[in-house]
Amino acid sequence: MSWFSSSAPSGPATSQDCNFWPVTALTSGFGHLSETDTAWALTTNNGFQTETQTWYSVLADGTLLLTQVIWSCIGVWMVPAQTQFTFKLHNPKTGETIWRSVNASNFTVDKNDARTCKASEFSITHSGSAKEGESEKYHIKGTLDKESGVILDVTFERLADAPGFKLGEGESGGCSRFGKSASPGMGKDGMVIHRFHPLVKSTGTILIKGRPVDAAGDAMFVHAIQGMMPNKVASRWNFAFFTSGGGQPSSEFTNVRAIQMEFETTDDYGVHGPKSGRVKANLGCIYVSGGPDDKGTAIFTTGQTHPSTAAALYPLLPALSAKQSHPDVSSATHIGAQKEETTGYNAPSRVKFMWDGQRRDGAGRVKAEIEVETGREKGEKGLIEKVDVLAEIPYLVKKALSAVVGVKPYIFQVTDEEGKTRDVDVQGWLFNEASFVSP
Repeated sequence: MSWFSSSAPSGPATSQDCNFWPVTALTSGFGHLSETDTAWALTTNNGFQTETQTWYSVLADGTLLLTQVIWSCIGVWMVPAQTQFTFKLHNPKTGETIWRSVNASNFTVDKNDARTCKASEFSITHSGSAKEGESEKYHIKGTLDKESGVILDVTFERLADAPGFKLGEGESGGCSRFGKSASPGMGKDGMVIHRFHPLVKSTGTILIKGRPVDAAGDAMFVHAIQGMMPNKVASRWNFAFFTSGGGQPSSEFTNVRAIQMEFETTDDYGVHGPKSGRVKANLGCIYVSGGPDDKGTAIFTTGQTHPSTAAALYPLLPALSAKQSHPDVSSATHIGAQKEETTGYNAPSRVKFMWDGQRRDGAGRVKAEIEVETGREKGEKGLIEKVDVLAEIPYLVKKALSAVVGVKPYIFQVTDEEGKTRDVDVQGWLFNEASFVSP
């Protein structure tokens, strides 16, 4: 991972035909999370909805831990919502992967704190506050497989000096909208929301066939909502989670996190409406603590809109036009892409992630870069596996997606030990997902 200087901004444009309004084109900077921003919304009266809460952690030996709750509603009256609980434990040194995805029953959310939930197979108890200077914890317990004995008892704690964030302040922070207007409820086809806890520590124990695994590690959390069918939201996704390594400091910093989330629209949405070119919305952050000055956690946020052509500068709302386009760089680039036989998609041989953003307190900028090789077969160059999404999601959602011609979602999951240098060397682990939803 490398750190260096920044670049210059460009100007905005306007369009009457725009039907995709990425948060990266409408706002910028650190947005505070409220107590309800990471609460379960569970919207059942507004069409197809998918909501996820996901915790990632890199343990001391580089083992990746993933736990995720997926709630989905297909928007059909009298058809109940479904809940899926997913668990993955991957050791990159031995190549062992333990994967469980179970249909959860009797899913409910606590009336007093909608960040607490439970089902017959698991429970997640939230404590603490989203307020600045206070910590939060999620205690996850679950028995996912009685026969092979996969039992979880893990706590994820967001540190008090590392508040969660969304891109931009207010209720619309972190929210991209589809339709003729960026205003909530006006010409709205759907939305995508992302909110993060980038600097989290995991503790606890995982039992695998009676064998205990210490869950102490460096973690993150993301709450995401897709307010329309997944095949309409995006054709591609890229996700990166870099940590300075399993609780083991490897540079002059105690903790470094770099996160990036990018999605690319389908042909139905763009700067000038359908068939005007796909658009990528990429948002990210870097959290750094324990540096030479040790003045708490330095927080940098990034957000960048990538239209399909350089000439298509993105329109901004009149109320936000004074901000114009900010100088952030936030990008994920696939290099050496070739058609992959199993999935039929052009999978990259390398992926390059770049961040360039303003420090939250205004005390400078940071620029970081990671470039890693990606394998084409399981076990090659860090490739964990190619996840067939339709094989893992709830039945009714799968049925709805399968009915749409051309939808064939796959996720390429890769983890790699990263040690490249340019100015300040930060060694650690990178977990990235390249997701392909449709051609």
